Amino acid sequence: MSEKTLMIVNAVLNPEEKEAFTYYSAQSTPLFKNAGAKPIGKYKITENIVGDKKLQVVVVMEFPNSQVITDVFESEAYKALLPFRDKAFINLNVYIGN
Repeated sequence: MSEKTLMIVNAVLNPEEKEAFTYYSAQSTPLFKNAGAKPIGKYKITENIVGDKKLQVVVVMEFPNSQVITDVFESEAYKALLPFRDKAFINLNVYIGN
């Protein structure tokens, strides 16, 4: 049986750093695709019903297993993108779920 794993990302983009987001996205997308990512959905958050955390977007991707996700985040190629990621997002959370 295959162990499919979801990566769930919720984020608030920094409106003053659109170029950083564009670069981060263009460079990180192939890393995730090479790890077997299959996009499930990208959702714009329009309303908070419970809680006070303001989010803008939620992205869900499916991977073959959790280790390939961890491997991307620990790779030197991804670590080189951290300065751009830090500029691009005001808030960023990444979760792994089975």
